[in-house]
Amino acid sequence: MTTTTNPVEDYLSKNTNKKLSVKTLSKRLDLKRRVIVYLIHHSLKIREVNPLEVGSMKTVSSVYTYA
Repeated sequence: MTTTTNPVEDYLSKNTNKKLSVKTLSKRLDLKRRVIVYLIHHSLKIREVNPLEVGSMKTVSSVYTYA
């Protein structure tokens, strides 16, 4: 497994079955939330999870997983 300059992508690639929120990722990686969002939006390997996949009836969620 190769490491990239994106720590969010690295973390999610090691935990492929997990669906994690921006808040959880920021706590575990010790980065600000806005940095996490920036890194997620600039990665082609991370996708936003459908809220129904995590049991939420919201229309938009901030939960992501490794694609």
